[in-house]
Amino acid sequence: MFLFSKKSKGSLGIDIGASAVKMVELTREDGRHRLKNYAIYPLTKYLEKADYQVGQPGSKISDAEMVEIIKKGIKEAKISSRNVFLSIPVYSSFSTLIDFPVMPEKEIAAAIPFEARKYIPVPISEVVLDWSIIKPLNKKTDQKKRSNHQVLLIAVPKEVISSYTKIVRSAGLVLKGIEEETFSLTRALIANDKSTFVLIDVGARSINVSIIDDGYIRVNHNLELGGAKITRAIAQQLGFDLEKAERLKKELSTGESHQELKLKSSVQSALGHIVLEIKKIIDNYQGKYTRKVEKAILVGGGVQLSGFTDYISTKLILDTTIGDPFVRLSYPTKLEGVLKELGPSLAVAVGLAMRE
Repeated sequence: MFLFSKKSKGSLGIDIGASAVKMVELTREDGRHRLKNYAIYPLTKYLEKADYQVGQPGSKISDAEMVEIIKKGIKEAKISSRNVFLSIPVYSSFSTLIDFPVMPEKEIAAAIPFEARKYIPVPISEVVLDWSIIKPLNKKTDQKKRSNHQVLLIAVPKEVISSYTKIVRSAGLVLKGIEEETFSLTRALIANDKSTFVLIDVGARSINVSIIDDGYIRVNHNLELGGAKITRAIAQQLGFDLEKAERLKKELSTGESHQELKLKSSVQSALGHIVLEIKKIIDNYQGKYTRKVEKAILVGGGVQLSGFTDYISTKLILDTTIGDPFVRLSYPTKLEGVLKELGPSLAVAVGLAMRE
């Protein structure tokens, strides 16, 4: 399911995040994707110039600045592809599942704009709608009367599409497609696995929690509880500025000094709130359908926080892994170590580039 869809050969996936722009260039050889190049361009100096704190809504880098960032990233990484796929953050879009009675697909298409008005919190004229029929699951409370069709509806503000289109063209690139980032992650990390997953994408601004079941995205929630929230909790409890709190968070050790213990307490307090929200999403899904969430996949820069994966695994009581978007790609063996470390941050960009 894509907002725009065109076929191409080698391609470039660009993930414009809250703290960095990530790029991955792939080619296809002997039926397998091969990593050709990648780049991570931090936004630190641009964010400081804009008096922006990572993760706080309402701040943005101008389109002109983003064009320069992408140009610099491509030049410094020596990326050659000009065919680009972009991702839309979950917090910039809206998605929901809609039940439909038995009817031809063309009738569903005609009904979508009218049904969307019931779910989209902004005027339909202000968004681009996309949708896909997915295989329905039995509702626990309504197994006999379940709908024959379920439709996953996506709505993205036209101004977001317009901005991204302008940025890509101004950077001298060819826009081949735009999609919500959960689709990119599913392609890169889950592929054809029909198990029931909770996919947790921990970014600087927010955490996106999705449930992927039988190969389809069933739930998509955005939590304004990203890495920046943990940083602010540390700053408030320890009386540090945000810059020092961010540094300490990344350098979290196993020490037992008073300050280190207080730091760990601040981090665990923030993580506890995050886990509580994730549990609510999982419990609601399991209560609504006769399905059990079996596995958790963690991605995003935030998963590199010391002890984060173990904490999530223990509290959710799930088979938990850190997502590796390079597992089905070919690449030089000398890059194995660095790609293992960068995988969670580059997962969206990898999934985008795999669309070719």
